[in-house]
Amino acid sequence: MSRNIFGPTQPNEGSTARDHLANERTYLAWHRTGISVAALGVAVAKFAPNRGGHAVAAGFILIAAGLLVSAYGTVRYRVISRQLESGEFAPATFAAVVTSSVVTVLALLAVVVLI
Repeated sequence: MSRNIFGPTQPNEGSTARDHLANERTYLAWHRTGISVAALGVAVAKFAPNRGGHAVAAGFILIAAGLLVSAYGTVRYRVISRQLESGEFAPATFAAVVTSSVVTVLALLAVVVLI
């Protein structure tokens, strides 16, 4: 196993490369979603007409939700990378449901604060 600037290389046997690339694509999708939610928070805080402190509060809630999505994506990416390298896999059932539920509740809370 040799090393490069990105870390140790793995032999491309079977679906190793495909699995790692799929994990990277999923990681980028989590980040894209987190950035989108956070950007929505910035837009709400900055451009919600005549809402004042409520718009800022709603914006901060959405920014926090976006950061949570990005953080979960990072943790999940690292867990899956280790699992792929060890030859095992455990689907994310509980953590994914909890993260999605928390983000949904935060988004609804932001809407209630904005109204």
